[in-house]
Amino acid sequence: MLLEVSELSVSYGEREIVRNVNLSLDEGEVLAIVGESGSGKTTVIRAILGCLPHDGRVSGGKILFEGKNLLENTTAEWCRLCGTRATMVFQDSGSILDPIARIGSQFIEYIREHSPLTKKEAAKEAEDMLRKMHLPNQENIMKSYPFELSGGMRQRVGVAMAMVFKPRLLLADEPTSALDVTTQAQVVKEMMEICQQDKTAIIIVTHNIGVAAYMSDKLIVMQAGEIVESGRTDDIIARPQSVYTKELLDAVPQVGGKSYVS
Repeated sequence: MLLEVSELSVSYGEREIVRNVNLSLDEGEVLAIVGESGSGKTTVIRAILGCLPHDGRVSGGKILFEGKNLLENTTAEWCRLCGTRATMVFQDSGSILDPIARIGSQFIEYIREHSPLTKKEAAKEAEDMLRKMHLPNQENIMKSYPFELSGGMRQRVGVAMAMVFKPRLLLADEPTSALDVTTQAQVVKEMMEICQQDKTAIIIVTHNIGVAAYMSDKLIVMQAGEIVESGRTDDIIARPQSVYTKELLDAVPQVGGKSYVS
């Protein structure tokens, strides 16, 4: 088992936000966590990667990654883990890029922070990853500033940076919600292609149950900080048990009487 989360609870101050979350993930599996805003889904993946806000804390449970309880990690161990074996793609990758530094300098610096590669070797690695994300004219993109790229291009850069070290686990927090529908589909497809090649396991957080159905092997539905349903994605989509899951499915737009969920 690559990742096993047991009875995870998270609190902000004295208020418990997430309660008794259990999940597991094998190599190459994709798990989607769906739910409305405020359901606790983003808090779960931030707890896994140790990047809760300053007032957030894990108040109960275990997080086992590669057999080790991450809650016992030292700061140095977190630094070695994050960015290499476990990484995150954010909702808007543009927000984590330095607006006054070129893409190439940021990408190269990121690679060299976590590897012994030379500047030339790191630049080649960066361009190769941009190519895998189907970004044209990689050299031009490396010379560009973030504001010179479209939202879809910035998000592809973010995915490329997250995947450059072939991590065992990728956590994706609403990675396409800021994009138009066509670009969403393209970015999801490209991200899945790379993850399948590298056998990377994914946890994707989304409010879009259609995206979850397309991407995932397993599905967790959260409401008010708790899991209301979990299981194989196909089973839940075909035979939802909770009222809330049924409501999410009913909310999917229909075209010609057909619901485009899967």
